[in-house]
Amino acid sequence: MSKYKNALCRPKGFKCAALACGLKKNKGLDLALIYSEVPAAACGMFTRNRFAASPVKICQEHLKRGQAQAIVVNSGNANCYTGKMGLRVARETAQLAAKLLGLKAHSVLVASTGIIGRQLDFTKIKKALPVLAGSLDKNNGAKAARAIMTTDTKPKELAAKINISGKPVTIGAIAKGAGMIAPDMATMLCFITTDVLIAYSGLKAALKEAVDTSFNLLSIDGCMSTNDSVIILANGLAGNRPMSLNDDNFMKFKTALKKICLGLAKMIVSDAEGASKFMTIKVSGARNNAEAKKAGLAVANSNLFKAAVYGENRNLGRIIAAIGASGAKAKEDIAIACGSLKKKDVTVKVDLKIGSGEAAVYTSDLTPEYIRINAGYN
Repeated sequence: MSKYKNALCRPKGFKCAALACGLKKNKGLDLALIYSEVPAAACGMFTRNRFAASPVKICQEHLKRGQAQAIVVNSGNANCYTGKMGLRVARETAQLAAKLLGLKAHSVLVASTGIIGRQLDFTKIKKALPVLAGSLDKNNGAKAARAIMTTDTKPKELAAKINISGKPVTIGAIAKGAGMIAPDMATMLCFITTDVLIAYSGLKAALKEAVDTSFNLLSIDGCMSTNDSVIILANGLAGNRPMSLNDDNFMKFKTALKKICLGLAKMIVSDAEGASKFMTIKVSGARNNAEAKKAGLAVANSNLFKAAVYGENRNLGRIIAAIGASGAKAKEDIAIACGSLKKKDVTVKVDLKIGSGEAAVYTSDLTPEYIRINAGYN
C-alpha cells in the first residue's frame, strides 16, 4: 500500500475529471467525475442518519442493480435537508451526466459534501458537467481527490497492487473528512476503484468488513453526518479468474481493501479539524469485541478526556467515567495505561478484565482551533 497520487486512475479503465464550478467560496475545485470505461460491479455503505442527504438516497436507489459506471461528486454544499428540490437536483445531476457519457441514469451515482440546509445550485453543475465529461483523463485522480475536500488540509489518496490468479490487480481510493466524524460512518466520503473481477456478493462482503474495521472505528467529535458514503467500483479489467468467498484470492483482495480503508481512516484522524494529537485507544478484556468497541468509542467521544489530552493532562479519571457510562461490562479494577501526552501519537490501553473481546478505536484531541473552525463554518 502506498500514498500514490492519481490513485483512483491506477486501476485499468478508470478516468477522472475535476473543476471549479463556483460552489465553494474560495473558488477551489468543487466538482469531480469518476468514470469506468466499462460497467462495473458496484456497492456502497452509507450514513445511518435518519436525515440522509438527497445524493445518499439516489445512490441507494441506483445501487439496487449492483452495477454502476460513473460517480459525480461535489463539495461546498451537502444537498441535505433540502426537500423535494434537493432530491430533484441529485436525480437530474445523474441524468445529465448519464446523457453526456452515453449511459443509463441508474449507472451514475452522486455524492455531495459541505454545508447542510442550503439548496444546491444546479445551474452551476449543469453548466459545468459537459466540460467535466469532456475532460476525463487517466491522470486526473489527484485533482478529484482535491475536489472533494471541505475543511481537509490535504488530499487523501492510497493505492495497492496485488496478484490474483496470476494477474496484477490494483485498488485505488480517495477520501475526505476532517470534522463531524463518528460512526456510522464519519463526515466523510470515500471512493474506491479496482480492476479486479469479482461478483457483487463478494464485493459487498469485502466492503462491509473493510468499513467496519476502519471508518466505523474512528471518531473525531462524535457527530454523525448526513452524507457519509463509501462507494466501490470493480470493473473486472484485470482479467483474473472469478473468486469464491472462501478462496485465498478473495482473502487477499479483502485484506488489501481493509488496509486501504484503515489507512484512509487514519489519514482522516491525522487531518482532524484543529487536532494536535493522533490517539489510538486499545481496549482488551471485554466481554466481546462489540463491547470493546463500545468502550473505546466512549473514550474517543469524551470531550473532557480529549480536552485533557490537548492540555497534556493525564486525567485518567475521565477515561474511567467514560467507560462506566458506556454500558460495557467491566471489573471494578480496570487497568489503564496511557503513553506520553507530549508526543503527537498517543496510545491509551484499557483492560476491562472480564473477557477476551478487544478493539482499537482512533480519535484526536479537542482543541481551541476545532472550536474556531466550527464556530464560523457556514
